[in-house]
Parts: sequence; C-alpha cells; structure tokens
Amino acid sequence: MAALKNVKLGDIASIVNGLPDVKQHELMYNTSLITYNFIQPNHLGIFNNINITSKIKRQTPIDGNYFVRENDILFKRLNPDVATLVREDVPNTTFSSNLIVIRVTKEYFPAYIACLLENQGIALLNGNIVGSVAAINSISVKALAALDIPAIAYEKQVAVGQMWLLHKKRKRLLIDLIAADQGLMAAVLKSVTANSREEK
Repeated sequence: MAALKNVKLGDIASIVNGLPDVKQHELMYNTSLITYNFIQPNHLGIFNNINITSKIKRQTPIDGNYFVRENDILFKRLNPDVATLVREDVPNTTFSSNLIVIRVTKEYFPAYIACLLENQGIALLNGNIVGSVAAINSISVKALAALDIPAIAYEKQVAVGQMWLLHKKRKRLLIDLIAADQGLMAAVLKSVTANSREEK
C-alpha cells in the first residue's frame, strides 16, 4: 500500500488575516460612512453556524480580499476550538483581526479541510503557539500554512467533508432534543406538584 502523500495547507489555500483596522474616526456626516456586516470570534457557533453579525462603519472601502465568501473557512486566531465553513454567500460582510480565513483551491473540498482543521489541526497547532505559555493561545498564519494535509482523492474528501457536516447537524438535533425533553419533564413535574398542592 502506497504511503499517503501530504501537502502543506499553505500550498493549497490562501490564508488571510482579518481586517487589521476596524476603528476609524467618524466623519462629520454619517452619510459619508460605509457600513459593513462584521464577524467576530464570539459570533461563531459550534454547529458550523454564524449566530449573528455586528456592524462597523468605515471611511474608506474595504479591500475585496477581506470580504467573507462562500466556502471560506473561518478559524479563531485566539484559542481556536472550531472551524466554521461558510455554506452560502454573506454579502457585504468582513471579519475581525481575531479571525483567520482559509480559502482552499478547487482541487480540495472545503468541508474536508474544515474537518481536518477542527479535529486534528487544533491539536497540532497547540505545538506552534505564538508567545509564552499562557491562558490565551494565539495561532499564526505561518503555523497554519505549515500544517500537513493528507492529499486523498477528491471523492474521498467529499465523503469525509459531508460526514463532518452531517455530524454537526446531528449534534445540533441531539442537543435540541435533549433541551425539549428537559422542558417536557419540567412541565410534567410542575403539573404534578401543582395538582398535589390543590389536593391538599
């Protein structure tokens, strides 16, 4: 059996730091400002979702490289715990300097790369922490670019990536089911205790 070939993430993807400067002095007239949707690390959910976005205002237009696109992978620069794959276009949306965006080439399936980053990449990156050992771990673009990615056939990438996306959906359904079940039990117990008081 032939040994599995690895490629460096930096060779198959462009890796972009977030918007370097979001704080600008406001102009005299707000009509002169340009408003953008803005994604920060705390906006990312654990189910491959973006919970909310905030707004930022800029005096100058943002370079196109800083707009979030379909199939972008969002990765937290500080204490990374999840990889978030953007599944659809999010117009006029940019991202924080505390996020890194990975854009893979067409030869690689984005969900496959996101799966590897979330399940293996974070552990590997812990050995490439920038700065002193502290409560906050900062991941660099250089460390991400140096990650080894197994270069499997595209069809296998699709299978792994789709399995990861289904895992996220199942996880969300299970958590919603548990929450609904707990709510039902609480309602039943409340009803029982209320009836018990009435009988007294």
